[in-house]
Amino acid sequence: QINVLQAKKKFEILDAMLSFMHAQFTFFQQGYSLLHELEPYMKKLASELDQLVIDSAVEKREMEHKHALIQQRVKPESLPFSQDFSYDDSKVEFNVDAPNGVVMEGYLFKRASNAFKTWNRRWFSIQNSQLVYQKKLKDVLTVVVEDLRLCTVKPCEDIERRFCFEVVSPTKSCMLQADSEKLRQAWIQAVQASIASAYRESPDSYYIE
Repeated sequence: QINVLQAKKKFEILDAMLSFMHAQFTFFQQGYSLLHELEPYMKKLASELDQLVIDSAVEKREMEHKHALIQQRVKPESLPFSQDFSYDDSKVEFNVDAPNGVVMEGYLFKRASNAFKTWNRRWFSIQNSQLVYQKKLKDVLTVVVEDLRLCTVKPCEDIERRFCFEVVSPTKSCMLQADSEKLRQAWIQAVQASIASAYRESPDSYYIE
């Protein structure tokens, strides 16, 4: 009886192996059929991808050309940009006694405080002893520094970008980048002049506080 059982097990094992091989055959055959149906779409997608690569290269060259034009300070009407992020029309000169209260304004790159340290282009202005910015010209003002009298400003050379300067307050610091050395110096002088002007306007109350 033991010999009969052992002989029977051999057939069961062989039957199980054969069933497994049939399952494998069916699986791969169905996979081939499915991918064969997708083959025309995959070829079409490959051709579209080639065109996307070409379009991306063309767009990159156009952006590099536009950036070069901005660096050369060409006239704004010759650039095919939108109004919000067009030619950098920053005022190189500042005026602490401006009638509208805006000492200086223009585009600057601001380094984010997140882990990625990304740089974003924003419209900055110095007004009412504050440093503020907008994402677009009509957006609500975002205050970076509430009181410039509590701040210092300094140029930054040991950084991966050129023309950078830092505005430091007791609670935080803000890293900014101008488009040229001339603009960087103008912004630093504007912040320093605004600090001095704010002290002249209300020195006594500030010292008491």
